[in-house]
Amino acid sequence: MNRLSIVLATTDGGTYVEQTVRALCRACADGDIDPELVVVASAEEYSSVQHTLAGVEGIAFRSVDTHSLGRLYNAGAGEMQEGRILFLREGVLLHTQGLRLMLNALAHEPQVGAVGAFSDRTTYEWQYLNATHIEAAGDTTEAYLHDHVEGAAEGFALENFALLMRRETFVQTGGFSEEFPAAGGEDIDLSFRLKFAGYRLLRVPGYFHHAGAEVCDLCDLTRTLARPILLARWGLDIGIPETIWRDALAAIDFRQGESLVRATCRSALLTTPLVSIMIPTYNRPEYFRETLESARAQTYPNIEIIVCDNGTDDRTEELMRNYRDDLRIRYVRNRAAKTKEENFMPFERLARGEYLQWCMDDDILLPDKLTLMADTFLQYPKVTLVTSRRGIIDENGDFLKQWDVAPPLSGVMNVLDGQTVGWHLLMLTNNFIGEPSAVLFRRSDLMHHYWNAESRGYRAISDCAMWLELLERGDFAMFSRPLSLYRNHLRQEAQQADVFANSFLEWFYLMADYRCRGVFLTTEEDYQKAVAGLKKICREHVAPMLHYASPAMQEHYRSTMQKI
Repeated sequence: MNRLSIVLATTDGGTYVEQTVRALCRACADGDIDPELVVVASAEEYSSVQHTLAGVEGIAFRSVDTHSLGRLYNAGAGEMQEGRILFLREGVLLHTQGLRLMLNALAHEPQVGAVGAFSDRTTYEWQYLNATHIEAAGDTTEAYLHDHVEGAAEGFALENFALLMRRETFVQTGGFSEEFPAAGGEDIDLSFRLKFAGYRLLRVPGYFHHAGAEVCDLCDLTRTLARPILLARWGLDIGIPETIWRDALAAIDFRQGESLVRATCRSALLTTPLVSIMIPTYNRPEYFRETLESARAQTYPNIEIIVCDNGTDDRTEELMRNYRDDLRIRYVRNRAAKTKEENFMPFERLARGEYLQWCMDDDILLPDKLTLMADTFLQYPKVTLVTSRRGIIDENGDFLKQWDVAPPLSGVMNVLDGQTVGWHLLMLTNNFIGEPSAVLFRRSDLMHHYWNAESRGYRAISDCAMWLELLERGDFAMFSRPLSLYRNHLRQEAQQADVFANSFLEWFYLMADYRCRGVFLTTEEDYQKAVAGLKKICREHVAPMLHYASPAMQEHYRSTMQKI
């Protein structure tokens, strides 16, 4: 029976540790492997993990006062005696076939420094596999990998969720860096050091499911925490879209030295497209400050932040004095603006970005939003609109829920046909795509921005009019977890009765426009079905609250509905 050392680090509070241990015990038993297993937990989780695994024999436990995955792994490795060590994160479910593939790849030649596999929960794209999508299409992950991956392939870097190494190599290269405060970054750092030493990194066509893959991690801080350390050590900014820096570094020979790596990382940074974050604001500095800070906290490095303020008091202008040293920010006091559209107009001449990110002054952008969305455009050139599920917060910033209306999604992110999504948007008359803060798009793909909305007749649903224009031109991408937070409070424009009633009238106008043009609603049957559905919504939801609207809006609404 083969011996194998396994270091299992609890990184999910012990939630999945029993599932992980049971799976690895089965995999080892079926593969004729005798595991030397140590479970390493943070000091605060140690007792709970011990209690959970009390019924499993043959486990050693180690407590470390840290949440650093590097320190957890190193502490476990220090207990090991066997020649091969598998570093495993809680939640990863091993199976015999994948484990055999990894062991065989490591034994293939001495110059292989480490071996990894695929998973459905990773930080970086190169080891991610959308198993849910594959299985929904009637395939299996094993068959998919067999058809798309030819044996063990040279890896650019290997991730920390299941990493197999020789003990000698691990000790020689100094183990994991303990500077990273949580999980993430220590794997890239170790991969680079292995490549400097002339070792090869192999990724096998094996897939390991993560027990928590479908759990929403609302605010993933992996890049935020690892970014400054990797930047200082290697010159690598992981806020850059992964496609850019991975392709740049994959083209070089690491044995040429650290200076080549740092220079290559700088070149990658210089090719990163500019994103313009555009924040219109009006008399609510208490919300606006949080919005602005969320824009400044983006891991994406190449941003400009433009603030247009048409407030009637000076509170926002006074607040902005605290940000004079941030050269990414341009502040415009738009005193002449009397309407929303007039306050949006300066963005047309001020914004210089290839990509545009609207951000309403009460919403929040989560840290890796722009990094992930910009990378989607680079990976899928036909995509013209990228969004995510929306997280909803209340007026105090407390999380309420995820928006429950969205297309069926599988895995981390899905790309869908733009024509199909546009058809559903008009048929449902429900903005499942999201408010402007949720979406990122290219400047070149959109002609009619907010500042043209009034001339086109769309004030209340000008965002939906923009989304439909983008969907006419390309595909649609949506992330399963929220990358922005929508604040629900009584001071929103959408909460006003006049705006609410008018929005449904504008949906009728949009339907008629697209039916006339033969786009999305390509048949009379679809058009009539969409109109009938919208009339039903109006009867059930608009009519009962119409008395809250102004007399002028009540008259406009009733006269318009009589004509439809």
